[in-house]
Amino acid sequence: MIHDAEDLTKKILNSDVNDMLASGKFGIEKESLRVVQSTISRKMHHESMGSPLCHQYITTDFSEAQLELITPPLADKKMGLKFLDNIHHFVSHKIEDEFIWPFSMPPLIQSDDDIPIASYGSSNLALFKRAYRNGLSHRYGRTMQAISGIHFNYSLPEEIWKSSFLAQEKVTSKKLKATIYFRTLRNLHRMNWLLLYFFGASPVTTKNFLSNKHKGFLKLDRNAYYLPFATSLRMSDLGYQNINQLKLDISLNSLQEYIFDLKKATATKCEDFQKIDQENTGSYPQINSNILQIEDEYYAVSRPKSSCIANQRLTTKLKDTGVDYIELRSLDINPFQRVGIDLESIHFLEVFLIYCTLMPSPPIKNDELEEIKQNDLLVATKGREPGLNLSNGRRILSLKNWANQILNEMALIAGFMDKKTTHFSRIIDKFIGQIEDPEKTLSAILLNKILSEK
Repeated sequence: MIHDAEDLTKKILNSDVNDMLASGKFGIEKESLRVVQSTISRKMHHESMGSPLCHQYITTDFSEAQLELITPPLADKKMGLKFLDNIHHFVSHKIEDEFIWPFSMPPLIQSDDDIPIASYGSSNLALFKRAYRNGLSHRYGRTMQAISGIHFNYSLPEEIWKSSFLAQEKVTSKKLKATIYFRTLRNLHRMNWLLLYFFGASPVTTKNFLSNKHKGFLKLDRNAYYLPFATSLRMSDLGYQNINQLKLDISLNSLQEYIFDLKKATATKCEDFQKIDQENTGSYPQINSNILQIEDEYYAVSRPKSSCIANQRLTTKLKDTGVDYIELRSLDINPFQRVGIDLESIHFLEVFLIYCTLMPSPPIKNDELEEIKQNDLLVATKGREPGLNLSNGRRILSLKNWANQILNEMALIAGFMDKKTTHFSRIIDKFIGQIEDPEKTLSAILLNKILSEK
């Protein structure tokens, strides 16, 4: 029997499964705006790219001008990145005088009307998708929806589920997968701040995202402002934050609790959102006036997903077929990479996700949940500030010390994954260098480049 996370770690690393640790599958969903002269395009999705309702790899997100490029799940990381590059190349040649905006934060938006909502046709599914986006527009504003990012999907190697030591467990494969993936999810939330530090690439924003409550911003030019030590303003309170969602308490302690809480949020009326129906007499202003219209509206940094392609609600899929992979949503677009991410980052994320799976992961209580949110906000807004402290189980420690501890432990896993190569270990060493010198982080490099060209 497997008694705890430490026991699982020992069994995996001491078995022949450790030879397969680098064979997990990954996929990428990249959101990007089509722009013309630094303004969001008003053109419809190009017919030459196929139907956004039906295309498997090229679709739209919230806006008609917001591309979503999708790769299939692949174990070969180079092949997956090449697939994304091929889609990117194809789209770039189809959009003629437009170009793909290379940043997570959108260009200056004068009005919500400058952001056309995606349209999918007149079928029932198309109208449903349109109504959902209408609801997002009324609830959060179109400007926030124009923020783009990269979603990294990951599933553990299949060999783990077939291993002899897991075969001895007296539970179904579906339950076992859910238990292990939810352990991963809890640790992803606990250590999400580290991803914001390394992969944040949005220290600058346009003025329309700011209000009187936002302090400490420095003026870049007449339209843009920045925080000197910010990593990811996309993941700060400028981005995907809403007072009604902040009240949500969606448990990550088990699949059953997660499903129960999500169902409750999609079935509970919200007084603020009921006003949307009263104030908008047009067709389909939203799907409903509940806290969440559907499960997809829940903006978490990582989520459990099912690979079931049936046209069903997420909670139904998770209940019927279980958890097949994890969706990691806190990555900014890397503006220095044509496709927004590079191979080294993919390998780092793979080690990090395995690390989150193998480390102890007790249930998350409400006080720790608040601690997690505060750590994320601190790193998003001032993660490169010298001497920044975070909170870990009510224990105050420096970001630098905590990050070094995590990466040193990740290095042990990277050693098991190297086998005939040392690139996993080399990549971990490179990221350790960014802890020692914050100027090597993506956000610092970008901000310094912008300031030097001012």
